[in-house]
Amino acid sequence: MSARKISIIVPIYNSEAYLPRCIESIQKQSYPNLELLLIDDGSSDDSLTLCRKYAKTDPRIRVIHQENRGVSAARNAGLDAMTGDCFTFVDSDDALLEHALALLVKDLEEQGADLSLAIKSAVRPDGTVSTPGEDHSLILRSGDEMLKLSLEGEAQTNSACAKLFDRAFFQSVRFVEGRSVNEDGFFLFQCYALQPKTVQHNESVYLYYLRDGSNSRDSVSEKHLDMLYFCQRKKEIVRESFPALADLLVSMELRTDLAFLGVLCRTRDRRFLEQQRDCIRTVKTLYPAFRSPRKHERRMAWIVAHGFYPLYKAIFYRKYSR
Repeated sequence: MSARKISIIVPIYNSEAYLPRCIESIQKQSYPNLELLLIDDGSSDDSLTLCRKYAKTDPRIRVIHQENRGVSAARNAGLDAMTGDCFTFVDSDDALLEHALALLVKDLEEQGADLSLAIKSAVRPDGTVSTPGEDHSLILRSGDEMLKLSLEGEAQTNSACAKLFDRAFFQSVRFVEGRSVNEDGFFLFQCYALQPKTVQHNESVYLYYLRDGSNSRDSVSEKHLDMLYFCQRKKEIVRESFPALADLLVSMELRTDLAFLGVLCRTRDRRFLEQQRDCIRTVKTLYPAFRSPRKHERRMAWIVAHGFYPLYKAIFYRKYSR
């Protein structure tokens, strides 16, 4: 059995209803050499009490309490406090499959990799589970390959979960605090910019629980401007350090603007009209060069580029908003 110690970082905010499932899935890991860092980010429910209760019976658990500063600050607190050789992230309303850590660390060591990643399964509210692309194959990448995939919008590159990071290789990378939309995608982008050797195992290790939500107007706020902020940060990194990949910025920027316009379909808030106009202008400019394998992106791009976005937004809002 490998001697590597794994630090599992769980940011927590008002998660008492889901915490037992999350914590107990980590306690049941077949790989025993771990520490569990529960970072309570100023919860107003009984999350902190629950964390301390589990810590009393399991010496592998450490509880860190801080004033509410957001998920990025909570994850950074875990990165600063960890003592493991490797680290991974688990969201407090999700869970790990029992073999998760054993699989990720085995891949990391056998392939001499800096980063290992696997697949997340989605658990719907009715309990059914969806696992995309599970074929148990291994894919090795190095150099700027992961950076390219990230710029192209490959789904596996955007979530910080279901991944195991070598601490020594990624010791300088931190989350941008005060940002809470696409923050994990940018954290990973910074990791990929270090050009790690990566092993991807197409096997599910992580349960991502979907919850019934609402497309209400209240679900859109200024935090969604983070999408545009991180897009700009990525453009700066590529232009400065990876100019050979600059052609990929067209599709990355257009996809970001389309996603932001999709979010705005859920609100009539006039605070975002300037950003809406800017995104529409960018999409119209970049549309002739846009190529996407995703049907919904091509459809949305056509709608925006041909001037139908205001009508589309009005129809969407009327149909789906409460």
